[in-house]
Order: sequence, then C-alpha cells, then structure tokens
Amino acid sequence: MPDIFSYSDYRKFLKDYYTEAKQKSSAFSFRYFARKAELPSFNYLKLVMDGKRSLTPEYLKKFVKGLKLSEREAHYFETMVSLNQSKDASLQSEYLRKLFEIKRRVSAREILRDQEKVYSEWYHWVIREMVLLPDFKDDPKWISQKLNHAITPAHARESLKILKRLGLLTRKNSKWMPSYRAVKTSDEVSNIAIKKLHEAFIQKALECLFNTPLEEREFSGLTIALPKSKIPCIKEKIKYFRKELNEILSAEENLEEVYQLNIQFYPLTRRLK
Repeated sequence: MPDIFSYSDYRKFLKDYYTEAKQKSSAFSFRYFARKAELPSFNYLKLVMDGKRSLTPEYLKKFVKGLKLSEREAHYFETMVSLNQSKDASLQSEYLRKLFEIKRRVSAREILRDQEKVYSEWYHWVIREMVLLPDFKDDPKWISQKLNHAITPAHARESLKILKRLGLLTRKNSKWMPSYRAVKTSDEVSNIAIKKLHEAFIQKALECLFNTPLEEREFSGLTIALPKSKIPCIKEKIKYFRKELNEILSAEENLEEVYQLNIQFYPLTRRLK
C-alpha cells in the first residue's frame, strides 16, 4: 500500500492504492475490494475515486476495513476525508492542521524506530563505510555480494533507507558520503542496543578467525596481572589509540575494503570474599 501519510487528497490515495494492488495481483478488482469492505455495490470504490460519490461515516468505516488500515492510518484517512469533503474554510484549516499533527507524530516515531534499528544490526555501520569504496554501487544486490551474502538484498535495501533517513548517508556531488553525526536514542534502549552491536561484531570476529587468511587479519592478546588502579589509565590509552588510528586511516584515499577493529579489555578474575 502507498504511504498514506504522504497524501492530503484521499481520492488520489485510493487511485494509487488501486493501481499498486492491481500491479501486485491480477486478481484484485473493484469487485474484490467491495467484498473485503462489505460494500453493497462492486464499483463503489471507482465512484469514490472518480469523485462521483462521497464517503459517509458508515461507508468510511467500510473503507477503513477494506484498506486494512491501522488505528493511526485510519485516523489520518478519516481526517483526509473530512478535509476533502468539507466546504467550510475554517473547518478545512482545522482538518489540515490535524493532518500535519498526525504526520509529525508519525515522523517522530519513524525516526525513533530507525535510531533503534541502526544499533540493532552490525551491517548498517559497515554499509555506511562501504560508500567510500571506489567501486561502491547503490545497489542492494551488489552490497549483499560485497558482504559475502552475510545479509540479503532486502536487508541492504532497508539499511540504505534507514541510513539516508537518519542522515548517516548524505548526497555530495551526485555521490553518497558517510556522515558521522551522533545517533541519539533513549539511554535504556541505547545501552541494550550497543551491547547487542558489540556482540554482533565479536561474533563476526570469531567467523573471521576461522575463515580469513592470516595475512589479512591480526588477532593477538595480552593476559597480565595488574593493580585495579591502572584500569582508568589503560582504558584511556586504548581510547587514544583508537582515536589516533581513526585519524590516520581517515586521511587515506586509495580505499579498498572495510575492516572492523575490536579491542577487548576485560577482567578474567574476581576477588573472592
């Protein structure tokens, strides 16, 4: 179904809905919709689309049922109908204000969902960096192949949309470029999501440990006893190293592949009581 929140004319929405439904299934017809919506006339949808009939409150409910609208979509559709069928200028202004308010709330919820999604899967961050590769293609199939089919083209397509909506990918001189703006979400969601993100990248590291040639990776470790007072100093040095390496590599121009650097520093023992 077309994005209902991008419309202000309900008849235009119904026309696009019918066209898309017909393209997806040749079985879809005015008669088919009439059965779904429990309409008395098989061509009632066409009459409404063509402006030959208006929607009464009774038929409005039937259309909501036939279109399978969610509660929020139904509220928006009802407001569109009221806007388009009203002859009172002051009422039209009020209905238009309501449309914008519903649209604003939906947009805010969509942004929140996108913020949560971008932290939930590792590949969003990889795709953002992949756009710097000279052979990058804004093509879900190509992205899937480049990631060795670790994700499907459908996942890649959704990821591109999310990254663009959040402004993590921006258009510059007809070319997509990564934006390193912060992705904000609630502290609770962010904390859980970041833990899952680290878990996903650690799992990818394990896969590379067994499947990537030694000359293309570096796995090393340090097991050492130390006083707990040194932990803040070590954490600071790790952060500095990561920042310094990022600055050095970000200045490179002949990019070829996307790599992930994981630094794990954690206690292996606990003080016994």
